[in-house]
Amino acid sequence: MLLNPFERRLISGGLRRLVLRHFDVPRLRKLGADLAGKDVLEIGCGHGYGIEAAYDLLDAKLVHAFDPDPRLVAATRQAMTRAGRFAARPPARLWQGEVSSIPAADASYDAVLSLQVLHHIEDWRAAAEEVTRVLRPGGSFLLAESLIGFLDHPLLGRWMDHPTSDRFDRGMLEDELQRCGLELVAHRGRGKWMSWIHARRI
Repeated sequence: MLLNPFERRLISGGLRRLVLRHFDVPRLRKLGADLAGKDVLEIGCGHGYGIEAAYDLLDAKLVHAFDPDPRLVAATRQAMTRAGRFAARPPARLWQGEVSSIPAADASYDAVLSLQVLHHIEDWRAAAEEVTRVLRPGGSFLLAESLIGFLDHPLLGRWMDHPTSDRFDRGMLEDELQRCGLELVAHRGRGKWMSWIHARRI
């Protein structure tokens, strides 16, 4: 599901970058996230802040990324050509695509990073299966997710467009990850609002 104009503005600004770098990724690090020397895939890359954080904060070796919105892919590609954010790192492979059909062989990546993405996907269960497919055995699926309590908030929900059926709470999400063949390494949450999860492919 593509973001609406308000959501696109929200993720393109400095606030999103600050939240990701000082809130989401630090929590994943406390859950044991370590991408040092690893090949990483980010699903739903937005404006490229996750790519940047994977390199700068998690020390990834190489990051590939995609987003279903061609405008966001173009914005990230443009940012990658400028000095600064990506200058000292190898270029990421970047493409427009859907998480339901990732153009990669089985067991291609050491880790998959999903930063506030899964709740935007209509069939998030199929997305979890596809992520598991491209993970190497022992590879990590790192998630920062908004849960149904956040999505159903009467004020927040007015500004954001999300699928309305089969939404998940933390228990549903963790159960589905385990059904797909992932084991839970660690998790942290804020009630029915937010969850950070480190899962590993068995």
